[in-house]
Amino acid sequence: MPISGKRQLSWPVYRRAVACAYQTTCEQYGIQLALSLDALEAKIANEVEAFHVEEYGLEMGVEVACAMLGDMVTPDILETPPRLTTFGEWVMDDVCRHHLKPAGIKATIH
Repeated sequence: MPISGKRQLSWPVYRRAVACAYQTTCEQYGIQLALSLDALEAKIANEVEAFHVEEYGLEMGVEVACAMLGDMVTPDILETPPRLTTFGEWVMDDVCRHHLKPAGIKATIH
């Protein structure tokens, strides 16, 4: 069964919104993310989305993954820059845990 047109459109939009929001969140917390935006999107597709497609099959997996990605960002992503929900931060921290490191703090010693 083919994926509906609405889901084909919203799946990549949500993936991009989550990736952008996570990059911004990392910057705000002073954490270095060792992934480009494209690499981050690929990681979301390969780990979050693929898990649901494997678990539920193509049609249902896409529905579940899209709903999950939608729950990971605030609902106003078309009007304001995307922001992660607490759930979104938790999921992305888990997905990217091997690619995170605190930004270096430069201290002056007197």
